[in-house]
Amino acid sequence: MSTILLVDDNSNILANTAKHLEQSGYKYDYVDDYKTALNFLRLSRPSIQIVVITLNNSLGYPVMRKLQALMSDRATIIVYSKDSDGAISTWVKKHNVPYFFKHDIEELQLFNRIKRTLFSKGQFFTHQQLNKLAKILSKYTDQAESLVKSTAPHSKSLQELQHKLARKLEGIENQRRFLIDVQK
Repeated sequence: MSTILLVDDNSNILANTAKHLEQSGYKYDYVDDYKTALNFLRLSRPSIQIVVITLNNSLGYPVMRKLQALMSDRATIIVYSKDSDGAISTWVKKHNVPYFFKHDIEELQLFNRIKRTLFSKGQFFTHQQLNKLAKILSKYTDQAESLVKSTAPHSKSLQELQHKLARKLEGIENQRRFLIDVQK
């Protein structure tokens, strides 16, 4: 299950951000309306750590308040908007939403904020990296996926994680082969 929810109100403003996340190996969920987003968050609340929402007019303000009430204790909320007249950024600041980025102007900053937020929450690896490790580790143990999931949160670099996983394998020969395979 992903830790990032992108809420894009039918305008595809977050399409490039989604593409960058995907290319970088991050797993995310993408919904295109507020109602679906609120239902999704009610069901997936424990796993979501970042909510990026587009807010393009005052019609989204009530939903933004609901979303903030539902998730502010658990997830980082980021607003991304065209905000041509500055009204949305003023509203966001007034309601203590921590991060606001302007569409087309601060797209890279938005992506970097998502990555920094994941790192600050102890998520140092992408979904793609963890899947690759589990796939290689599965050659040596039937518990590969659970070993990767339990070991990753306690590792701060990919090399550290690889060595911790190797130490969990039986036999020095299996440990060596795993490290060779994973570093190819």
